[in-house]
Amino acid sequence: MTDIADRPEIAPELRLVPHAFRRTFGRPAQGVWYAPGVVNLLGGAVRVPARWGAIVAGDRRDDGVLELVSVNRPAERAVLPSDDVPAWARDVRARGGATLMCSVDLPRGSGLSAGEALNAAIALALDESDQPDPEVLDLPGQRLLVVDTRIRREEPQVERPHTPGTQDLGTELTAYHRAQSPDPEQDAVVQAALQAGARGASMLIDPPGRPAVALVDADLVPAVRKAITKAVETPPRYLTITPGPFKATASR
Repeated sequence: MTDIADRPEIAPELRLVPHAFRRTFGRPAQGVWYAPGVVNLLGGAVRVPARWGAIVAGDRRDDGVLELVSVNRPAERAVLPSDDVPAWARDVRARGGATLMCSVDLPRGSGLSAGEALNAAIALALDESDQPDPEVLDLPGQRLLVVDTRIRREEPQVERPHTPGTQDLGTELTAYHRAQSPDPEQDAVVQAALQAGARGASMLIDPPGRPAVALVDADLVPAVRKAITKAVETPPRYLTITPGPFKATASR
């Protein structure tokens, strides 16, 4: 049986992680699993998948231990359950029974729920996936502009209740934002996006970050990005998402 890392029909990004697993552990991975990052709009009422996400590769074990290694931080191994867990694995909900090499495209708090994506990929590896399905939005000619302000704070953001009052996503995003108590950086992003012509904008809850999102017509994305960059002190990172279906996958 051909090692997953050497199978040309599998996408290169999916082969990279089992290759790292083989290099680290000296044996081929039994499987590779992918779960998309998710933009949780309106406090999670609307969940939109992105192309960036989490990939894990490895094999199961029968001692109840979940051993995780990061492609980007191979020296920082996480063995769960444990009280001593590296920062990149702190969001993992210990399930046990696997040794996995992990790759997450985005840092924690950037707006795409990196920890949620990693947990979803691990759940797929253990055949325990119970993640709710993301939305497939019909927004022709529009984009979701995710703004990672690069701000990280350990104190939690407390979400205030918000009751949707319209089917227009842009209007709902702005109303949701105004119902919350965001950080100044999130407010600055939202105000700049709206002034530059965004259909709507709001904070995102993705601890420990303070990201934001704007619903923007495709041709206005460059202008909105420029306005946001000008309005804040630290240049943000941007991800532009065309709403559509991206599904979790598995290969063995």
